[in-house]
Amino acid sequence: MKPTFQVTYDSVDEINRVIKSFKKDAILVGIPEIDNKREEGPIGNAALLWINNFGSPVNNIPPRPVMQIGIFNAQDAISEEFRKAADDAFEKGIASVRTHYERIGMIASNSIKKTINDQIGFDEPAESTLKSRRSQGFNGTKSLIVTAQMRNAITYVIQWSF
Repeated sequence: MKPTFQVTYDSVDEINRVIKSFKKDAILVGIPEIDNKREEGPIGNAALLWINNFGSPVNNIPPRPVMQIGIFNAQDAISEEFRKAADDAFEKGIASVRTHYERIGMIASNSIKKTINDQIGFDEPAESTLKSRRSQGFNGTKSLIVTAQMRNAITYVIQWSF
């Protein structure tokens, strides 16, 4: 005798909705416009991070890819949080992912800040940079940290599809 099954709940539509949402949602890590303004200088925090991250050969600034290094160092924690988000979305509905997305943003932005604080994976400042800093009253010797405005401005923004 052939076994028979009775479908009590069809979740295909919900699964498709969750997948579509994950495809459209975005967690953007960096410096949003609201945190871009600096206390001094002609350029904002976001431009300063971009220049330092990718370098500027014209200005003799080597790349210090803190964004990539920070995200790479946090990728296992980020992946695990996405897995938890997917599990919760299927169990509790798509609105339950909000908390997980917030955690992912915090994990990513904090990892980038840690990369800067711990000076992971990039060169120290040139002696000419340190000399220039000292002449302006800054005695710090770490790359990318003079006033810490740029580092402190790194955060995340979530773009929701629902």
